[in-house]
Amino acid sequence: MRTILVLLSLVAAGCAPNETSSGSPRSEVQRDVEGYAIASCLTNQAEPYLKDQGDAWASVIVQRMKGDLDPLANLAEEVRRENQTGNMAVIRDDSQPASGKALPLLHCGEIIDRPAVRDAIQKAIKQLAPAYEK
Repeated sequence: MRTILVLLSLVAAGCAPNETSSGSPRSEVQRDVEGYAIASCLTNQAEPYLKDQGDAWASVIVQRMKGDLDPLANLAEEVRRENQTGNMAVIRDDSQPASGKALPLLHCGEIIDRPAVRDAIQKAIKQLAPAYEK
């Protein structure tokens, strides 16, 4: 449980500054869409705690967002497809050297950089941007 909390704080810290790699602030629409992608990924994990956290995070985004939900539904479907590829990060587990330790938080935190998911994010941002500009 402690490991999950530490990893969650690391994922949150990576998303918290609300800045792009160029140092400029992310827009609200980008924050919401990228957050929704990560939250959707968490809801697809096997661990009940991660599912619950992902669902709660997604609910917050849906409640505060502006615009239609369809772009987020399309994004969630792309995230689901990406999760099915089996590209989960795995490290050596020192307590069980013969097996690896899956890192679902790392996987979900970085899913927004996978090409297909990034394309879906960009599409959702483009569709939702007018509602956020009002």
